[in-house]
Amino acid sequence: MELQTFYKDWKLLFYSVDRSCVKLYVQSQQKLNLCPSCNMPSSRVHSRYWRVIQDVTILSLQVFLYVRARKFFCDHSACSQRIFTERTPDWWSPYARRTSRLTAFLKHLAFTLSAETASKVSKQYGIPTSADSFLYLIRKEEIPPITEPTTIGIDDWAMKRGQRYGSIVCDLQTQKPMALLENRTVQEVSNWLRKYPSIQVVTRDGSTEYAKGIREGCPHAVQITDRWHLFHNLTQKVEQFLRHISICVAESDDYRPSRQECHSLTASEKKRWALIQQVQLRYKEGQRKADIIREFGMDRKTLDKYLQLKKPPKPIRRGRHRADLYRSEILELLQAQATVNHIFSVIQKQGYDQSLSTLQDYIERLRKREMNEKNTNNIRISRYKLQAYLWSQLLPTQEEPILFDKCFKQHQALHRLKSVIQAFQKLMNEQKNKQALQERLLQAEDSKIHEVQQFIKYIQSDIESVKHA
Repeated sequence: MELQTFYKDWKLLFYSVDRSCVKLYVQSQQKLNLCPSCNMPSSRVHSRYWRVIQDVTILSLQVFLYVRARKFFCDHSACSQRIFTERTPDWWSPYARRTSRLTAFLKHLAFTLSAETASKVSKQYGIPTSADSFLYLIRKEEIPPITEPTTIGIDDWAMKRGQRYGSIVCDLQTQKPMALLENRTVQEVSNWLRKYPSIQVVTRDGSTEYAKGIREGCPHAVQITDRWHLFHNLTQKVEQFLRHISICVAESDDYRPSRQECHSLTASEKKRWALIQQVQLRYKEGQRKADIIREFGMDRKTLDKYLQLKKPPKPIRRGRHRADLYRSEILELLQAQATVNHIFSVIQKQGYDQSLSTLQDYIERLRKREMNEKNTNNIRISRYKLQAYLWSQLLPTQEEPILFDKCFKQHQALHRLKSVIQAFQKLMNEQKNKQALQERLLQAEDSKIHEVQQFIKYIQSDIESVKHA
């Protein structure tokens, strides 16, 4: 099949194929060509030369087009250019070493991946390209001109988190970025906004720097604090509030977690619990205790103990510590509020030969064990689940509302916090007017929750900055 079947203006002179590449020797069949300066046609050939252009791969083999290019005379008397090379804009650009379709593929890799990753991927496609070449393609790409935007959003982004921050500006109508500013100062923001007087609406976070920059650079624009930042800031305040309260409730018959919920059994403990359940089943079926003892080879006291168990027995995994010999004296000294150094000096005289740090770890475990014994009848509620309950999200189990109701009775402030959250959600989703905002702010201020009052001050300061703008 001839090349002219697909491309009528081209003729395949000959070709060569080896293990690494395919070489196609072609020439154009067009008799006329346009001068790039005066756009006048010319048919008078000056000379010919070979030009090498890379194309997309075939069966993972590199393809090179050896083009027999022609140079033409420009016979137009008014044209300053006398000789020009024939142009083929449908195949490649002037001075290019790749076809347009290969360049488009490499650009897609460059803008989708990092330069180093794109370089590795290009080798898999049989088009080895360096990372610097991909960076060159990115820098060479022309940025489309910015039209007259009307609605934009501005936010900060981290060049180096915690140290250097810039600003990104996006067109909210086209959903595309418009500019990256070097910092987030008032001067930088205002200077950029002055270039586009068509801007009517600017969304931002609660930054006073942005508010002042918009006021100076685009005073007629409406400033909007976006909902994401408002919800994010309220969520942070709710988390701060929950850190300061105890979210443990007393265990009762309404909700009593099983041993499997409190403690994950090991393989040996599961085997022992299976044996206990088997013994209990035999006894319920009416088998005598003597027969059960003979069958399982256990003591009668052990059998009586197994028959009374309703849950897996509590595992004892505590190994013996060198300080256990002095435990009673250590507890007495702790009750007398003695320091660890003093306890160490006392038991060292009695024969304790370990280090001070070892004793510190032992005393810390004693204190934790004592706290756990005090809270054995308490159930701890996850702060994440309680926060989900405050925001009216779905709960994973049916028993948890009972725990949350008890927690709400224990902390009355949770009722006020939940009402504030629900009012704020309704305000953001339904009541989008100034009067409703003022009412909700007053209602939230009456909650007498310090974290909520801080959030209200944040909103009020944001409103004041817009008023001054």
